[in-house]
Parts: sequence; structure tokens; C-alpha cells
Amino acid sequence: MKLNRFNHSRRGSESAEMIIALPVVLLVIFAGFEYGWAALKSIQMDHAARVGARVAALSGSTSADVENKVNTALLNSGIVGATLTINPQDPSTAPLGTPITVLIETNYSNVQLLGLSRMMPLPAVLKGRASMVKEPEP
Repeated sequence: MKLNRFNHSRRGSESAEMIIALPVVLLVIFAGFEYGWAALKSIQMDHAARVGARVAALSGSTSADVENKVNTALLNSGIVGATLTINPQDPSTAPLGTPITVLIETNYSNVQLLGLSRMMPLPAVLKGRASMVKEPEP
């Protein structure tokens, strides 16, 4: 059986193409995972802020109630090291109809998936924000 010269020389060029293309393809795939993860964590932070704002809007709720609910939601999402800001600071003293804002912030390095944030343009800080109006007593 005689080897075809074209097939024999083609094998070397396919290997060279693979060596060049594989890292690029893998980087694109892993970048997709990292961007998807960042979007997921951002949505989870918005959800935690919404949970906190719902509690803050209820009559008689204190900032400790809001903080407990937000921390539980963040813990369930696997988010650690977040800071919470409530405006006004004590929702129990806010008059009816006042908008109450809950803001949560964390460094992306606290929640990153693969650690590609140094190589990709990802946000340095993820934020979750929600506002609700103070409700009257039931």
C-alpha cells in the first residue's frame, strides 16, 4: 500500500492548526461560561435586593429585618462579602408612600466562576438594587 504524499503532509498542518485554534476556541467557551455566571450573580443580587425592599416596605419592618432577609437570600445564592445599604436607614420610621431603596454591592472577585476576570472585561463590582413604596398597615 502506497502512502499518499498529500495526506501525509496534511496531517502535520492539521496539528499546527489545532495547536493555534484550540486555545482560542477554549477561551471563547470559557468566556461564555464566565459571562453567563456574571449575569446569573447579577440577577441573584437584584432578587436579594427585591426581597429586602419587600420587607422594608411593610409596616413595622426594621433595618435588621431587611438585613436578615437579604443575607438569607444572598447566602442561598452563594454570594458572600456583599454590602447592604438601605435608604432611609430605618424603614420603620419612614412615612407612608416614601420610596425605600435597597442597594447591594459585592466585588466580582468574591463570586467569580473561573477567575478569568483579569483577562476579560468583566465588571469589578456587581450591584443589585430595588425600590418599593412604604405601605400602610393592613
